[in-house]
Amino acid sequence: MAKFSRIFLISFIFILSGIATIAQVNAVTFGKNRIQYKKFKWQFYQTQNFNVYFYGGGQELAKYTAQAAEKELPQIEAAAEYSLQRRANIIIYNEYADMKQTNIGLESDLLNTGSVTRLVNNKMLVYYDANHYNLRRQIRQGIADIITKNVLFGDDLGEVASNQTLLDLPVWLTDGYVAYLGENWSTDLDDELKSEILSSNYTKFSKFAFEKPLLAGHAFWYYIEEKYKKENVTYFLYLARIYKNLNKASRQITKLTFKQLQAEFMEYQDDKYYKDIARRKAYPKGNYVEGFDISKRLNYYRFNVNPNKKNNDYVVTQFKKGITRLILNSGYENKTLLKYGNRSYEASVNPSYPLVAWDPKGTRISVIYTTEGKLKLFVYDVLSNLKQYTFDITDKFDQVQDVKYMLDSRTLLISAVKNGHADIYTFAIEKEKVTQITNDVYDDLDATFVSFPGKTGIIYSSNRPSPSAKSSDTVLPSNNRFNVFLITNFGDKPELNQISQLTNLKYGDARFPTPYNSNHFTFVSDENGIGNRYAGFFTTKAEGLDTLVLIGDDILRNPTQKEVDSTLRAYKKTDIDSVAVVAISSDSAYTFPLSNYPSSLAESRVAGDNNQLSEVTRQSDEKVLYKMKIDENTLRNRNVSATPTEYAKKLMRESRLTKVNAANGKVTISTSVSDTAKKQNDFFQNEFRQLQHREFTRIPNVYRTGQAGMIHQADESFDEIIHVAKGSRLSAITINC
Repeated sequence: MAKFSRIFLISFIFILSGIATIAQVNAVTFGKNRIQYKKFKWQFYQTQNFNVYFYGGGQELAKYTAQAAEKELPQIEAAAEYSLQRRANIIIYNEYADMKQTNIGLESDLLNTGSVTRLVNNKMLVYYDANHYNLRRQIRQGIADIITKNVLFGDDLGEVASNQTLLDLPVWLTDGYVAYLGENWSTDLDDELKSEILSSNYTKFSKFAFEKPLLAGHAFWYYIEEKYKKENVTYFLYLARIYKNLNKASRQITKLTFKQLQAEFMEYQDDKYYKDIARRKAYPKGNYVEGFDISKRLNYYRFNVNPNKKNNDYVVTQFKKGITRLILNSGYENKTLLKYGNRSYEASVNPSYPLVAWDPKGTRISVIYTTEGKLKLFVYDVLSNLKQYTFDITDKFDQVQDVKYMLDSRTLLISAVKNGHADIYTFAIEKEKVTQITNDVYDDLDATFVSFPGKTGIIYSSNRPSPSAKSSDTVLPSNNRFNVFLITNFGDKPELNQISQLTNLKYGDARFPTPYNSNHFTFVSDENGIGNRYAGFFTTKAEGLDTLVLIGDDILRNPTQKEVDSTLRAYKKTDIDSVAVVAISSDSAYTFPLSNYPSSLAESRVAGDNNQLSEVTRQSDEKVLYKMKIDENTLRNRNVSATPTEYAKKLMRESRLTKVNAANGKVTISTSVSDTAKKQNDFFQNEFRQLQHREFTRIPNVYRTGQAGMIHQADESFDEIIHVAKGSRLSAITINC
């Protein structure tokens, strides 16, 4: 457990009237109360600038949030050229479904009456979706929202009323500015903007801003950064506030009227994206399964095709006018397996569920979903049209990120969250038994079973810094990019997992890894600015045996007598805990792109163990589902070059990892091939020395203590947040509501 030298623990029943600002408000407009299935017992950590409120199972998330908020605040204050005026409140929910039970935020943030008003502008609601990067972005945008509203409207009721009357800025402009401060741009945003611009649906910026206000506003401010320098972003908003006139502000910075600036924006984006797609190849030939028209009130997502080669059945989630349906398309006929919801906006639909997995034979479908505050699982038999099993797994997981089958129809492979940690589990359906595979503070996502010649295991995506990254109560999740890892010979002790790192991307993330053929795996990466398909050629070589000595939390590899003795003294023990004799091997992966798509893959999933996978592409207002065979020619030739987008080039120019020719500004980056065997620490959990065939034996009095020989990653600990709060306190306060 982390040691908090300057933390005071306070626990009491919070019955003051101010509870309405933090917990569930008791008085809201008639008809606006949300149904609450859980009773939250709130506590909070207090730092110099934030109160971070959390409830059961959210302590680790609160620690991360407190540190991330303090770390990000100075940068956002510098960008906005304005300081946080008083301590802000961050309310962290363990998952999206819990956040949707709150009544906070149902009223107008600016015009609430009573004691709520002074605090409502200084609060933010965030949730964890198994990815700490997304949580960090929410924190940044929440801080930016508080500061921006204080800048525009003031800090008390009188200022709000007067400024709101006099200052009439478009919502897309202010909300876009908040989003820009939270994350100036990203590959996902760039791809979404490209899709909208090239759809030919918008001839004028005004129509674009009406249909897609947040994207339009965000893109507008990033355009100001691109074309008119970054320092003019906040200056533009400042001039608009001072002049109370957008034309004057625009003329001073761009020499154009605001309407002319908007027209220039549309012309610039149109030209940029048409030039970009001209350099790219169309989507590869595959088995076209179905096309789906999408709109503001109709969308399709989480496509999952039958793994049987001769079967084009698929399962898809449909959102239509607020109703969510899980549809099985079999023989060109639709059958609804699950239906819930009511008329609502798409943003209010839970983005995490339902989750679906076909068994290897294509005869069973497992479905995970939430209802009335419960996490449910059922197994549907396609042949008998019956639900064979139904489970309530609420007590097993806080939320589930992904689900697939292992080798047979009896075991599920699940990426799930428990107590704020995203780890990998297996679930034996008939026995209802959960086995934890990984146990660390990093986000372990997209797990899939894989079998290579001489080695089987689980391939997954993680933001862990390295295979040997330190994980303990004092370590917080990293801000590293996601890479592909392989875990083999997993057993009942996650701390002894044998982990290999298979990718080491310079830019972007590696997500959705799956087996491709007997020697290759595949994954999706936005390293070039677009979510393209990549492949990795896997090799392994046996290297002998190692002896592992377990003492407390330390694992000593081939230790000397002196190392064992010193570790025993450190733990005040007279005997070691256990010894493991393991086989080691050298693992490496050779990665290269398989595609150079004009836009990112919307979804990708393995389709059984028959050398198949599914891809979903989005082209304007249509999504297309493909069932793909292995592209053996590209695997053999390795001749695809994934050309960077303009945004990716900008990131590369700003990175120390990239060489830029000063004469012509040409970006040089080696994105075609990489070999993970060239970069490793000397520790048993890496791809040079992979462990196999563990055997544990209790051997008393063999060794006496030692110094742990692990190489720990230099991660930040929660205790480091203390130095930020000079003289302040980190408190945990209990609130019953």
